[in-house]
Amino acid sequence: MDDRHRSFSLLSVNVGNTSPWCWPYVVKLCRRDVEERLVRNIQALRPDLIAIQEVLPPWLCQKWRFAVPGSACAVDNEVPQIRRLVGPDYSIACDGRNQFECIAVHTDAGRIEGVEPGSLAITDRIDRDGAEDCRRSVSIVAATVKIKGRTFDIVNAHAENRDPACRLAAIRQIFEGDRLVREPHVLLTGDYNMDPWREEDVSTRYWRQQVGEAGNRAYVYHSGIAENQPPHPTLRYPFLSRTYDHVASNFLKGVCQVLGESPGTERLDGGRGCDHRAIHGTLSWAC
Repeated sequence: MDDRHRSFSLLSVNVGNTSPWCWPYVVKLCRRDVEERLVRNIQALRPDLIAIQEVLPPWLCQKWRFAVPGSACAVDNEVPQIRRLVGPDYSIACDGRNQFECIAVHTDAGRIEGVEPGSLAITDRIDRDGAEDCRRSVSIVAATVKIKGRTFDIVNAHAENRDPACRLAAIRQIFEGDRLVREPHVLLTGDYNMDPWREEDVSTRYWRQQVGEAGNRAYVYHSGIAENQPPHPTLRYPFLSRTYDHVASNFLKGVCQVLGESPGTERLDGGRGCDHRAIHGTLSWAC
């Protein structure tokens, strides 16, 4: 089997933002100009597998019919934003809680279990609701995919960002039980809202027991310290830089780059619009 059939390209990106103009849409990807730049750059990369967080779903536009001028809701468009972002050649599964987090597989590369090729489906394969004081606007979603002939689970996380205990409760479901993870081979992606190298709390301590460097943990990084030490930040604010977005697995090899932070790379949003940086790379079977 040649290298093309032993590897696949991955893109993981939080497309949300903190623009005050997007407040009615809870800072999802609301700006049309940002969406258009992302579309062009995603098309240029043409990843085999995509994990996206903070998508603007149709119901949120319907809720705020008096759209902000220039927003993605300000024009009549029956095509969901996730489909506009990835194009027609992807099968898509989005979380059944809010449709903010989605997984997409290019039909040339493989399929998503339970999803008709090229279609968009809503899945209830998400983390269980936490306590009443935990946020319900974030989700960890999983899917079983078959890429280049290999079957594995992908976890696309958008974990709790305000409360470490709530974040821990959600993350534990990845490694314990079978609601999220069902296959022995697992790829972890997404925005975990925690920096294991710069922050210390109950969630980072638990995470470090599960994910680390080769030989030390069952899950090893393909981003973060796999590329650079200290890791490049994936979230940038004027007075805060953190590595919140991660790629790790228990069966793959390869290194991913932080677009716009790793040398020689450019931001997926064209330089403005998103507060997170996308992660992109090629991963291959370790055996």
